[in-house]
Formats: sequence, C-alpha cells, structure tokens
Amino acid sequence: MELRTGDKVRFLNEKGEGIVTRILSNTMVNVAIEEGFEVPVLASDLIKIEPQGMAGRFFDRKVNVESPVVNIAGNAKENVPEKSGVVDNEEASDRISGLFRQSGAGMSEGIYLIYAPFDQQWLMTGNLDIFLVNNSRYEAIFSFLLREAGDEFSGVDYDVIPPYSKILIETITREDLDSWSEGIVQVIFHGNENLPVLSPLHAAFKIKSVRFYKESSYQDFRLAGLKSVVLNLGDISGQLLISGAEPLMAAVSDPAARQKISAIAPPAYIDRFRTAPREAEVDLHISSLREDYSEMSNNEILRYQIDFFNRMLDSAITNNYFKVTFIHGVGNGSLKSAIVSALADYENVEFRNAPFARFGNGAVDIIIHKGN
Repeated sequence: MELRTGDKVRFLNEKGEGIVTRILSNTMVNVAIEEGFEVPVLASDLIKIEPQGMAGRFFDRKVNVESPVVNIAGNAKENVPEKSGVVDNEEASDRISGLFRQSGAGMSEGIYLIYAPFDQQWLMTGNLDIFLVNNSRYEAIFSFLLREAGDEFSGVDYDVIPPYSKILIETITREDLDSWSEGIVQVIFHGNENLPVLSPLHAAFKIKSVRFYKESSYQDFRLAGLKSVVLNLGDISGQLLISGAEPLMAAVSDPAARQKISAIAPPAYIDRFRTAPREAEVDLHISSLREDYSEMSNNEILRYQIDFFNRMLDSAITNNYFKVTFIHGVGNGSLKSAIVSALADYENVEFRNAPFARFGNGAVDIIIHKGN
C-alpha cells in the first residue's frame, strides 16, 4: 500500500484515525491524530481510508500538515496552549504512549538527547531540531542547561515529558552548534503507578560539532522516526538508578570543592567497574550489559554498546581515571572499529591494544592523559 502526505488512515492495532503528515522512510510515516498530536507509525500498521486531500476537515487549525515541528510524540510545540509537555486528554495520552512504546521496542529504556536534521533529505545542512526523549514508564521532570563561559551554566528549558514521549527543546542553525554542544540534563522520575523509586539522573553531555558533518553519525532513531545524532543520557533498563546521579566534577575547578562534592555525591557510573585506583575494566558484550537483548537487531546492539562506551569513558574522564580497559570481543571487528571512530571526538586520550596474554585480540586500553 502506497501512502502519501494528506492520506487519511486508520490504525490496525490501536483505536483511532489520523492523517499522514510526513513520509519518514519506506516503512514509517508520521500520523497526526484528532487531538492534534503526531506519532511515528509503521506503514504496515495502517490502512488508508481516504486519499490525499480529503481528510483536511478531520483536524483543527493547530495542525500544519506541510511542515510540522514535533515534540511530544510529534505535536507542534508552538501550537500547544500551555506547557508543551502536557497532554490534557487521557485517552489520547494512552494512545500516543502505546504507539511510541511500540516504535521503541528493543531500545534501552531511559533518556535520550537527539539532534535531528529538520530536512531529513539533507542530513549535513540546514537546521537541527533538538529533542529530549523519554523512553520509560515514568514521567520525566527535567531541567536542561547549557555551559556558558568558564564553569557557569544557564537554564534553557524545564518541563515534564510523559512516559514514552519526546519534547522539542529548540530548533537551531548549524552556526549555533557550538553553543548547544555541551551541557547538563537533570531528570526526576515520577511514577503514577506502583513503580520502583529511581534516583534522579544527572547527565553531563559534550559533543563535537564535527560529528554533525559526518553522514555516519546519523542513526535511524526509531523512537522519533528520524535520522539523528543520538546521545543516550541514562539507561534505566533492568536496574534502579542507585548510582544515577553522577557528580559534576568537570564543572568544579577548585580541588577543595571537588573533594566536598565527592564526599556527598553518589558514586559515578564508572566506579562500578573499578579494578584499581583510577583504573576500570568494562565488558561491552551485550550479554553483560543487559538481559533483554534477544529481540534487538545487530545495529541496535552496536549502537547500545557504543552509547555505553561513551558514557563510561565520559564518566572516567570526569572522575579523573587514568586507564579504562574495554572488552569488545573478537567477532567481526565492527565494535572495535566503532570504538576507534568514537575516539576521534575525544582529546588527550590514547588508544592501545590490551595485553594479549590476558585478553587476546578482544580488548583495548584507553589511557586518559591530564588536560581533560
């Protein structure tokens, strides 16, 4: 079945109807539903009930079919009357969450920051939409801050993201990338149901603008139905975030202040893998990282492993580690190649093969020199 922008469709596995507003790929489209929201949906889960142009009366004036700017599962941020993270219709919220959760099947449950080219036909030119994605059962109460001059940060946005939803933080030009490449996202997880209590998430992110000019940096991010540069800020799959609030050591230059923060803050992510003072060993085999990986594709597994590698290396740098050994295994060499490629975004780190007598060809040592 061929779908076009403007076609009226009905969901096969969910109640409701909508209009196709954007063709995302050969298999996925954006569909705007009656309540004024957009959701990414597999084309195979839709049936066309009216051809292009006949379904315009189905929506109110808030829906822009030609050029939607999306946030919570796709709704237009500038058209939301109050807080952009609020869904005021419970039935609509449940429908959106169900569709979003379906599109995120097999992906790590947690918080993502993505940079999506506004024009998906031209990945390395034009404006970028910055989304914060909540792929979890919890409401995510977040604060988004950017680094200013020196060690100062300024708040950009704060809001609530419903479960299995996303919100548009800002649309920027390529010239603005340097200003949006480093910051902090803090999240408090609130569960309306009988859910485990999670510790707050504190995630410091930093990304070099050169990554946005490499086509290989853009992933097919199923949760948004967009090719994007993706940062996994926090994974809550299968565990409580007991050590989720990583201390912001990189933003504190005074040694005495750093010592005080270390005394009161929970352990850093990398501390779980510490083998000696300032040294750690991290096994990147997917079976060591999570249990529910059987339905993940090879690309999803590789992306998960590299996300985990980046978070552990960032944590090691932030917390003044000297060496981290990453066990990648032998396999077809794709994970090792991806690690080498990811290291291009770091300064003052040295790549070495780990001792052959212990790891064979299945591990690398990353040496972190002072200056980060």
